[in-house]
Amino acid sequence: MPPSPTSFPPGWRPKVRDDVAFRLAGEGWVLFDPLSQRIHVLDVVDALLWSYCTGESDVPGLDEEVRRAFGAAVDEPGVSEALQRFLDAGLLEAP
Repeated sequence: MPPSPTSFPPGWRPKVRDDVAFRLAGEGWVLFDPLSQRIHVLDVVDALLWSYCTGESDVPGLDEEVRRAFGAAVDEPGVSEALQRFLDAGLLEAP
Protein backbone atom coordinates (compact mmCIF):
# COMPACT_ATOMS: atom_id res chain seq x y z
CA MET A 1 0.00 0.00 0.00
CA PRO A 2 1.49 3.39 -0.96
CA PRO A 3 2.02 5.96 1.80
CA SER A 4 -0.70 8.52 2.26
CA PRO A 5 0.06 12.07 1.20
CA THR A 6 1.35 14.39 3.89
CA SER A 7 -1.31 16.59 5.39
CA PHE A 8 -0.60 20.22 6.14
CA PRO A 9 -2.66 22.76 8.09
CA PRO A 10 -5.61 24.01 6.00
CA GLY A 11 -4.74 27.19 4.17
CA TRP A 12 -1.00 26.88 4.82
CA ARG A 13 0.96 28.95 2.31
CA PRO A 14 4.51 27.59 2.10
CA LYS A 15 7.25 30.22 2.16
CA VAL A 16 10.97 29.68 1.74
CA ARG A 17 13.32 30.95 4.40
CA ASP A 18 14.84 34.18 3.12
CA ASP A 19 18.39 33.15 4.01
CA VAL A 20 18.40 29.92 1.95
CA ALA A 21 20.30 30.41 -1.31
CA PHE A 22 18.76 28.94 -4.50
CA ARG A 23 21.24 28.63 -7.36
CA LEU A 24 21.80 26.94 -10.69
CA ALA A 25 24.84 24.68 -10.40
CA GLY A 26 25.98 23.04 -13.59
CA GLU A 27 22.86 21.52 -15.10
CA GLY A 28 20.86 21.33 -11.86
CA TRP A 29 19.58 23.42 -8.99
CA VAL A 30 20.82 23.53 -5.42
CA LEU A 31 19.80 25.08 -2.13
CA PHE A 32 22.34 26.16 0.46
CA ASP A 33 21.16 26.43 4.05
CA PRO A 34 23.55 28.72 5.95
CA LEU A 35 22.22 27.55 9.33
CA SER A 36 22.97 23.86 8.80
CA GLN A 37 25.77 24.49 6.26
CA ARG A 38 24.11 21.86 4.03
CA ILE A 39 23.61 21.79 0.28
CA HIS A 40 20.42 20.22 -1.09
CA VAL A 41 20.33 19.09 -4.73
CA LEU A 42 16.94 19.53 -6.43
CA ASP A 43 15.46 17.95 -9.51
CA VAL A 44 13.71 20.25 -11.95
CA VAL A 45 10.23 19.67 -10.45
CA ASP A 46 11.43 20.43 -6.91
CA ALA A 47 13.30 23.50 -8.18
CA LEU A 48 10.15 24.85 -9.80
CA LEU A 49 8.14 24.12 -6.66
CA TRP A 50 10.77 25.90 -4.55
CA SER A 51 10.48 28.99 -6.76
CA TYR A 52 6.70 28.99 -6.20
CA CYS A 53 6.96 28.86 -2.38
CA THR A 54 6.54 32.60 -1.88
CA GLY A 55 3.82 32.47 0.77
CA GLU A 56 1.19 33.52 -1.77
CA SER A 57 -0.23 30.08 -2.74
CA ASP A 58 -1.59 27.29 -0.59
CA VAL A 59 -0.61 23.65 -1.11
CA PRO A 60 -3.39 22.84 -3.62
CA GLY A 61 -2.47 25.99 -5.56
CA LEU A 62 1.19 24.97 -5.67
CA ASP A 63 0.21 21.49 -6.81
CA GLU A 64 -1.88 23.02 -9.61
CA GLU A 65 0.98 25.30 -10.73
CA VAL A 66 3.48 22.43 -10.85
CA ARG A 67 1.05 20.18 -12.72
CA ARG A 68 0.33 22.97 -15.19
CA ALA A 69 4.05 23.23 -15.89
CA PHE A 70 4.79 19.50 -16.05
CA GLY A 71 1.42 17.84 -16.73
CA ALA A 72 1.14 14.16 -16.00
CA ALA A 73 4.87 13.91 -15.32
CA VAL A 74 4.24 14.78 -11.65
CA ASP A 75 3.00 11.87 -9.56
CA GLU A 76 0.09 12.34 -7.14
CA PRO A 77 1.95 12.90 -3.85
CA GLY A 78 4.98 14.56 -5.46
CA VAL A 79 4.33 18.14 -4.38
CA SER A 80 3.29 17.19 -0.84
CA GLU A 81 6.31 14.93 -0.43
CA ALA A 82 8.68 17.63 -1.68
CA LEU A 83 7.14 20.18 0.68
CA GLN A 84 7.55 17.73 3.55
CA ARG A 85 11.21 17.21 2.63
CA PHE A 86 11.71 20.99 2.58
CA LEU A 87 10.04 21.26 6.00
CA ASP A 88 11.99 18.34 7.48
CA ALA A 89 15.23 20.00 6.34
CA GLY A 90 14.14 23.30 7.93
CA LEU A 91 14.16 25.14 4.61
CA LEU A 92 10.63 26.58 4.83
CA GLU A 93 9.05 28.84 7.41
CA ALA A 94 7.04 26.68 9.82
CA PRO A 95 3.32 26.24 9.09
